Amino acid sequence: MKKHIFLLAISCTLFFSSYAQQRPQYSQYMLNNFLLNPAVAGTSEHYDIKAGFRDQWTGFKDNADPNGAVTNVAPRTFYLSAHAHLGQHIGPYRGKHRNEPKNFHGIGALIVADKTGPTSRTSYYLSYAFNLKMAQNLRASLGAFVGAQQFKLDGSQLRYKDPLLTVGEGFTKTVPDATLGLWVYGTEYYFGLSTHQIFQNKLSFNDGTIGLVRQNKLSAHYFGTAGYLFKVNKDFKIIPSVLIKYVSPTPLSFDVNLKTRYKDMVWVGVSYRQDGSLVFLVGCVVKNLIEVGYAFDYTTSAIGKNYASSHEVLVGVRLQPQGRVTSPSDFW
Repeated sequence: MKKHIFLLAISCTLFFSSYAQQRPQYSQYMLNNFLLNPAVAGTSEHYDIKAGFRDQWTGFKDNADPNGAVTNVAPRTFYLSAHAHLGQHIGPYRGKHRNEPKNFHGIGALIVADKTGPTSRTSYYLSYAFNLKMAQNLRASLGAFVGAQQFKLDGSQLRYKDPLLTVGEGFTKTVPDATLGLWVYGTEYYFGLSTHQIFQNKLSFNDGTIGLVRQNKLSAHYFGTAGYLFKVNKDFKIIPSVLIKYVSPTPLSFDVNLKTRYKDMVWVGVSYRQDGSLVFLVGCVVKNLIEVGYAFDYTTSAIGKNYASSHEVLVGVRLQPQGRVTSPSDFW
């Protein structure tokens, strides 16, 4: 019995600590930097709506239960985001248009649902950003996400050999959450910093059946992003970018990306993630209204060698597009 109680304690600790050390992972964040930085809100000239789904480690299944059902324990993430500028249309020239306002505001919303086996997390955020002109062709935006995260453990999906050991129906824990961000950009470059889970809330689990109490804390996450657009000619552009991530006490990690875009309509790219993953990306924009992206992750780790890799799909809608004008925030 003591052995089973110890195993349950370890599983609960891993559940909380995994969330404390890792936010949901995305392979196409360069198509939607709003996922990582609330200061991006309103930087597009259109109203930007995007939805994405990530199926990680496809084929990684749990054993079938006595009734023959198979539970998928691999991580799955879904998100829906939307953001827009307020007030006057900000123009296509970023600091060069005579009618472009010096300052403007951006608002947005983000919902993320992340599930791994019996554990899940759903996050809800509203965002606000203040965007100001720093110089000719240079703007900076300060933004914040404010919302909540809801953590769940589904006890019905847990199986133990000892019939006396149970966690009942599981538990649900909801905590407030906030993110701060800075976004600096021009027509050919961007740079961003953001801090997630700044409240560093404590999560606790108390099971009355066996008297087990575990407590952990959500850790602050730090993200840095940067990219540059090189114009090869009037049709082809090359966009390298980088993402740097840090959460204590894990080491600094990074992603390096390279995209090639043709006529602002079709693009292909490749990313390298420090954990040994290679990501292949492809996408297109249809009539400057519908955006579609796909990413395939090939992992060289032990998990990647034994199970299928990851897939990620993105679909976006650009409301009220102004002709065929594109803005710098769409380049990435």
